[in-house]
Amino acid sequence: MNKESPTALEVILQRAELRGADVVEEVEELIELAPHETSLDFFRKIYHSIRQPMTRRMRAAEFALQFEHPKLGAIATASINGQDFASMLEKAILRSHKEAEVKQIEARAIERDD
Repeated sequence: MNKESPTALEVILQRAELRGADVVEEVEELIELAPHETSLDFFRKIYHSIRQPMTRRMRAAEFALQFEHPKLGAIATASINGQDFASMLEKAILRSHKEAEVKQIEARAIERDD
């Protein structure tokens, strides 16, 4: 029984045949959009698909996050005595400059005879 040693390819094929059902072939899902769907719908389909690689699903979820859960912010508007905030601020700045001016002491020099 003089058999030649199997090639690397034959060894790989034999191992795959032995594993049979353990060999899982990953097939990526083809994602299609209807004409009315947006890019956000596309990202949602990707991160909901279990046939997409996890890294792709995570990136799609990250991009969609900012549109699904926007950041909350506050904007203040005020009107006091019929004046808006900008005009009140300008008046306060003018008042603060007046106080910053240094008043000079009015005095005459005294001449001394030494």
